[in-house]
Amino acid sequence: MIITRKFGSLIRGKSTPFQIVSASILGMLIGFTPGFQQAPGLIVFWALCLLILNANLFLAGLMGLLGKLLLIVTIPVAFSIGRFLLEGPTSGLFSALANGPITAYFGLDYYVVPGGQAMGLLIGGAIGFYLTKLLGAYRRKMVSLEGNSERLDKWSSKGWVKALKFIFLGSGKGKKSYEELLSKKWGNPIRIPGAIFAIVVIGLGYVGLRSLSDPLITAAIKDGLENANGATVDLKNAHLDLESGRLEIDGLAMADPENLDTNLFASDRIVADISAADILKRRFSIDSLVFENASAGLARESKAAHVGRRANTDKKPPIQIPDYEDLGSVLEDAPEFKERLAQIKKWLEALGGESESGEKKISLKESLASRIQSLGYTNVSKKDLIEGSPTVWIQNLVATEVKTQYLEGVTLSIVADDLSSHPNLVDTDPRLKITSSDGALDASISLGAAAGRADNQIEMSLKGLSVDALASKIKSDGSAPLSGGTMALAVSGKISGIDSDLKITPTFKGSTLSVGGSQVPADNLSLPLFLRGPIDNPSVKLDSKAMTNAIAQAGKKELINRAAEKLGIDATDSGEGEGLEDTAKKLLGGFLKKKSDGE
Repeated sequence: MIITRKFGSLIRGKSTPFQIVSASILGMLIGFTPGFQQAPGLIVFWALCLLILNANLFLAGLMGLLGKLLLIVTIPVAFSIGRFLLEGPTSGLFSALANGPITAYFGLDYYVVPGGQAMGLLIGGAIGFYLTKLLGAYRRKMVSLEGNSERLDKWSSKGWVKALKFIFLGSGKGKKSYEELLSKKWGNPIRIPGAIFAIVVIGLGYVGLRSLSDPLITAAIKDGLENANGATVDLKNAHLDLESGRLEIDGLAMADPENLDTNLFASDRIVADISAADILKRRFSIDSLVFENASAGLARESKAAHVGRRANTDKKPPIQIPDYEDLGSVLEDAPEFKERLAQIKKWLEALGGESESGEKKISLKESLASRIQSLGYTNVSKKDLIEGSPTVWIQNLVATEVKTQYLEGVTLSIVADDLSSHPNLVDTDPRLKITSSDGALDASISLGAAAGRADNQIEMSLKGLSVDALASKIKSDGSAPLSGGTMALAVSGKISGIDSDLKITPTFKGSTLSVGGSQVPADNLSLPLFLRGPIDNPSVKLDSKAMTNAIAQAGKKELINRAAEKLGIDATDSGEGEGLEDTAKKLLGGFLKKKSDGE
């Protein structure tokens, strides 16, 4: 009954063309806004306008529901319109709004937001105009029947007409005539109670910004981390104090989306010193971020679950190099290593480390299509619309005594500088340094590609690795090719999710190399190899010349000849020097041929 009377109030009573048009437009604008995650400020702004302006709230609600349904159906169209607005002649306007105080929270850097607002404005305006025409036509008809005419009295005395009038129009027509209602175009455009309520809401919002409640902050951080991580994030509590510029997070545990039984990262307590100066511009600058009692890769107390849309994990074909096509040709447990490398690729992408040079090899259209497939239309933004400073900027990050399942009894120290959402807006490249408590690991990475200034470069050294443990993972047709002793590993070069080019140099101490059934001392032997292509599916290339030279220097002539004889190769009996080196090269070629033939 209440709903039907609302329809009647729309047709009769206080509804003016202004109230109908404003309700239609505002309702559609709210409905065509993707969500609070993308455009929180825009939703709040239109809701306040709806309260302050004397619009028909019931009609606005209907238009909001209709607009949301239309957005779901037409979201590719909204995305295309958004591309035109953000990349076309109006790009300067939207750039100013996206970087301005308050309007930075409108989410205008997301393609769907401006596109959806344009559609909402057009559709809402068209529906509002059509409804005012219908309203005017009805009232003009009633004006022609109004008065003491016998026709109106006869028509109004019918029982079903009285019933419909009571249901749709209320118990009476009111004091005003239909002619007076027809002549009223605007009425009072401001809803006084709504304006008072809006002022109260704004005041409470201002107070809330100064002392936000812990549950709201906790929920916001948890939701944001889960959307970014793609899996469950546990968070006990978060407290933000804007006056002192301090954020405290307790009990954080981010599940590994590739292994829901383990945590990708966990920390008992995180303390951040933040700058509150640019918060109105949606800029979050963290001067110092410190992790206490952190861990990586340890088991969870309860199994997690995937959250949101998971990124496309289709592997790109590896670059073809003659030695080995991929890790599966070399390692027994290649799938496990590929999962770890895939996680490194995700970290590179999360830190902005995806190679910009790789993205430039494809068109903007192809890049957007890939991001749409991974993130969905609503989450794709125009990254270069943000100017001045990054939306998130961690100037210094420190995590000490980090525990990990891969280094038993050893903890890690992690230091990072200038990690941000827009590295190109920071003068220095993002940098990350990791060292182990026993001195066996020392790694540093510079993410120059994130800022578009240079390639990502990595320098890493590992010491004291067990050769037997490594040899057990290498595919062989019998005994392990290497045994005994320890190994030091040096890694350097370009690391990228798309086109890595890494040099890996193992140096053996006290080890033995098995070649053609013969045992060759491998003390201080170095065998460079190269990983090239996508970091999660690289090709492996041996430096054949370096390997043969190393064997020639480490082995004896008779061992080379015995190995060559077993492989059916004619040895060059030249004693030392070039003759021995030529035989070693033939030996290596025969060895690789046997491997490729599956023997």
